Amino acid sequence: MTDSARNRRVATIALLGVCVFWGATFTWMKTGLEGLRHVLPGAGMVAIGAFFLLVRFALAALLMPVLVPASVRRLGRPAWAWGFWLSLPFAAGFLLQIVGLTQHDLPPSQSAFLTSLFVVATPVLGALVTRRLPPRGVMLGVPLALCGAAFIQGPPEGGLSLGAWLTIGCAVVFGVHILVTDVATKRADPMAVTLTMLVFSTVWMALALVVAPGGLALLDARELGAAFANTDFVYTVVLCAVLATVVAVSVLNRWQKELHPSRAAIIYTAEPVFATLISFALSDRERVSFWLFFGAAMILAANLAAELIRPRPRSTP
Repeated sequence: MTDSARNRRVATIALLGVCVFWGATFTWMKTGLEGLRHVLPGAGMVAIGAFFLLVRFALAALLMPVLVPASVRRLGRPAWAWGFWLSLPFAAGFLLQIVGLTQHDLPPSQSAFLTSLFVVATPVLGALVTRRLPPRGVMLGVPLALCGAAFIQGPPEGGLSLGAWLTIGCAVVFGVHILVTDVATKRADPMAVTLTMLVFSTVWMALALVVAPGGLALLDARELGAAFANTDFVYTVVLCAVLATVVAVSVLNRWQKELHPSRAAIIYTAEPVFATLISFALSDRERVSFWLFFGAAMILAANLAAELIRPRPRSTP
């Protein structure tokens, strides 16, 4: 086996591991949010979500220099500049996602499949920027994705739920983040940009907590003590910060370059599958239904169509 083939195999296994960590975050965040809601019953949903992300991003930013020392050594003005721009869609997307998860009508498995719509949203947004029609696979994937999103909770009677709309918005914002990432990581060191992005995202979550209804009350010593005394919140936020943020992003930055972007994107469609399996295994409230599998199949088909159905390159004489 050649070195390149070995690297591709290792990269495939590594990115599948990233998908496992990312898939688990939907259950972890749901558990942590419910723990916070139990000990902080007077706090609003946005405040609870911002508080969880504030702790997650701050912990990840503190651990990044320890676990990835190169992120500090390679810091410079470009890393700070692009980290700032990357942090805007990164923080906004996670806030929309976690507030969607606070809704009782959105289980982790459905949140994961709706979040995966970023695979379709990214080329559509790119086409709007370049003013060119997206590839045929994307044009086929859009109606499939819309069908899957509409039916994943059953035949829509009163439209999509608030949690579903927030998560679809999260997928669109993550599409923006991917487009900005493509530019940022070519103009600054990826590890340094990851660190600065986490620093700025921590700042944005602190601001979101301050302006959210009831957010300032969470900074009271008594409320903070109650939050950090809750084991569900503490262990889930640590898992999200260490495994799903620092480790996953570092592995992704190291190994994704060994694969073609289309192949990597196809691997990432496994994330909602892992999320569903983990949610079913760890939660006794996840409901299995025909419509969940139908909607999930439509969304997966949309993602695969967006990545696999592309125009063939012209042959050169």
